Amino acid sequence: MKYLCIAPCWNEENRLPELLSKIKEFKSKNIKVDFLFFDNGSLDNSLKIIKSFGVPVIKYEKNMGPGYALIHGLKIAIEKKYFGVIHIAANGKMLPDEINKFLDKIEKENYDFVHGSRFLEGGNYKTNPKLRLFLIKITTIFLSIIFNRKITDATCGYRAYKVNILKNNLNLLDKKKFYTYGHEYYVLGKILKDKRFNFCEVPISMIYPKKGKYSKIRPVIDWYVILIAYIESLLDGKSLNK
Repeated sequence: MKYLCIAPCWNEENRLPELLSKIKEFKSKNIKVDFLFFDNGSLDNSLKIIKSFGVPVIKYEKNMGPGYALIHGLKIAIEKKYFGVIHIAANGKMLPDEINKFLDKIEKENYDFVHGSRFLEGGNYKTNPKLRLFLIKITTIFLSIIFNRKITDATCGYRAYKVNILKNNLNLLDKKKFYTYGHEYYVLGKILKDKRFNFCEVPISMIYPKKGKYSKIRPVIDWYVILIAYIESLLDGKSLNK
């Protein structure tokens, strides 16, 4: 089984060297995962740094949005016949070594979609800003209620899934409105809603930097996009083709 780990990147020159070093170490122990970065029109040295580590990267001339990169990566995974896709952030907040937790759930327990949670026992959120933690927990409680399915971390971007659950759904997913953060959470909403899919969470570490900007997600605009994507996935009357 081969997996494609997709990492959208935009202006992350300060955090990429550490992440790429960890990816290199992970790759030395696990050859079933290929990594593919998407440089979303970075204006700093991100592209140069990625190339210096010998990691495959696709360059966009302008910022197309993280959702665009994730959909592009899914198309490549389908074309290249990968068994699964993994999403990881390029800002170093997620640990590559924890990919094995996702793969174990897929391969040993036959889960279709595995979502990361910093709040499960064994997870780590000690460095996360308190206000952000409060907003995530409130949002998670609300979504658990409306989807009638237990979830503990509604905004985590660390996940893995079998390609076959989405490969027949590009017409539904490849839309401009999902090119920001909408894609990830529209898909997750569909998975939560549809009991045909085996879904679970695994504990992960979400490590925020002590200094500087800790996220590209804008407090109002992007949180609105995420919530609208969830609600649309619940109410639009469309189902994923399995």
